[in-house]
Amino acid sequence: MNVIDLMDSRKTSFSKNDRKIYEAIKKFPGEYASLPISEIASSGGFSKPALTRFAQKLGFGGFAEFQYQFAQDIKELSKDPGRQNNADVYGKLLKQVYETTDRDVVKNLVRKMKESRRVLLFGANLSRLPAEEMLIALNFEKDIIAQLPASDFIPYHIHSDDMVIVYSAISGSSHQELMRKFRSEETDKPYLVLITINSKHPLRHNFDEVISLPSVSLSETANTVLSDTFAFLMFNDIVAQVLKEDEKTDSPGTGSDD
Repeated sequence: MNVIDLMDSRKTSFSKNDRKIYEAIKKFPGEYASLPISEIASSGGFSKPALTRFAQKLGFGGFAEFQYQFAQDIKELSKDPGRQNNADVYGKLLKQVYETTDRDVVKNLVRKMKESRRVLLFGANLSRLPAEEMLIALNFEKDIIAQLPASDFIPYHIHSDDMVIVYSAISGSSHQELMRKFRSEETDKPYLVLITINSKHPLRHNFDEVISLPSVSLSETANTVLSDTFAFLMFNDIVAQVLKEDEKTDSPGTGSDD
């Protein structure tokens, strides 16, 4: 079993900090396979002992041994003639998101959007792109007022009848301050929706509704960051389809006169 499959098989038993390291490795496999541990610890916000313990939990003597094997596995996977190219992997992911997304959940989300005073969209880093795309789609809807505030900035006079949609792929570290503000007594709590590819997202307990999307494993593609973005964009496409279907239903009938 290679390191990638080993991590995937153990992820349900990871501690909160181990999970963060695992998700960081998924995002930046090349860096974690080659950079000095001090540089990884500094850029990732982890301590060197935490990285060492993570490697030891996987059965390695230390982080250097983990890195050596991880680099070898990545090299071997890249040479595998039977390995799918990224285009095939992304295509499979888009199909999986399309087929597994519950349309009733999306219809209910659209209904809540239309009932809300405003829909506030948040996304950080690569999750910002899906939030921006959703804003464009919602701006065509006369029954929905959508806004994309600056990252983690809560507009004044937020109400309990507002809706907040947060796109967050992995850990939500960019949104911790935002969640803290929503939990404060000074703020009326809006209806909070999290859209993520991490079913065990650390911030999920802060939300009224969590929509989890499929993702690809690290062994399938070297760029899980882009695959996460594709999953979000396909979900947005499904929302746009439901909005269009609603528009047709709400339109006056065009049947012929008697």
